[in-house]
Amino acid sequence: MIWFLLIFNNRANGQYAEAGFGVGFATYWGDLNGPIFTSNFRHNSAFGLQLHARKVFKKRLGIHPSVSYGTIKGDDARAENPGQLLRNLRFKSPIVDVSVLGEYYIFPFEPEEASSLFYPYVAAGISGFYFNPSATLGGRSYNLQPLGTEGQGMPGFSSKYALVNWALSFGGGAKISLAPGLNLGVEVVMRRTFTDYLDDVSTNYVSYYELEAANGTVAAKLANRMNEYLGEDNPVLLPTGTQRGGKEVKDYFLFSIVSLNFMIQDNTGRRSMGRSATLKCPKF
Repeated sequence: MIWFLLIFNNRANGQYAEAGFGVGFATYWGDLNGPIFTSNFRHNSAFGLQLHARKVFKKRLGIHPSVSYGTIKGDDARAENPGQLLRNLRFKSPIVDVSVLGEYYIFPFEPEEASSLFYPYVAAGISGFYFNPSATLGGRSYNLQPLGTEGQGMPGFSSKYALVNWALSFGGGAKISLAPGLNLGVEVVMRRTFTDYLDDVSTNYVSYYELEAANGTVAAKLANRMNEYLGEDNPVLLPTGTQRGGKEVKDYFLFSIVSLNFMIQDNTGRRSMGRSATLKCPKF
C-alpha cells in the first residue's frame, strides 16, 4: 500500500501516474525444464494475473510496483534428455510475487500529448515471492517442502528451504496508446531467484530406505520416481549422494503479461482521462 500512496499522492509537474491490471502466463525455468525455450514455455506455463501501478518521471524514467499471482510447473516427461526421462520428477507451485521495477523509455513518454502511439521500455528491479511446490502420488497432492525429499531436516543434512525468497528482475515491454488516458501494455519480466528449490530439486538423492526411515514413505516415493518410469513396483535403489539436480544454477520464473492501464495523473499533475490529444511525430 505504501507504494500506491507514493505514486498517487505526489502531484509534482512532470510526473505521470497510472494504474492497471493484466493477465498472461507464469513460466518456470529450472532443473525440470526441457532444452528448448519455446517448448518449455508451452509446457511449463500456466495462468497468471497482475495488479500494478506506475509513475514516470521526466518522460523517460519510470517506477513500476506490482503484485502478480500465477502457477508454475515442470515435468521431466516433457524433456528429451534420457537422464531426465528416467528421473521422472514433476511439480507445480503457486507463485505470489511482489516486484518493484525501474523503467527506461526509448521514446519520451508523453501520452497526454499523443507524441507517439508506441512506447517501448526496458526494466530491471527486485522481487520478493512466495512459492510452495507440490506433486501428486496415488491421486493425492503433497506439499514437497515439509517432506524433505533431499534429506532436509535429517542429521547431517541441511534444514528445509524457505518458501519466501528474493529475485533479481529484468526484462522489458511496450505500451500502446488506445485513447487519451488509456493504453495497452505488453511486458515480459524474468525473475532470477536466489533459491534452487522452486521445483524441490537441487542436490542429491538420499538412499530410499534411509530417507523412508527418517522422513517417511511418501517422501521416499516422491524423491525417487524412477520405478514409475520403468513400470516397476519396487523402488530403484540409489546410494546417498547420487546426483539428483544441478545446484550450481538457481531457478528462474517469468511473467508474460498483457495489461490495460488507466491514467491517474498526467504530466501537469491533473487527471486527464478522456482529454483530446493531437498526434505528433515521436521524439528520440
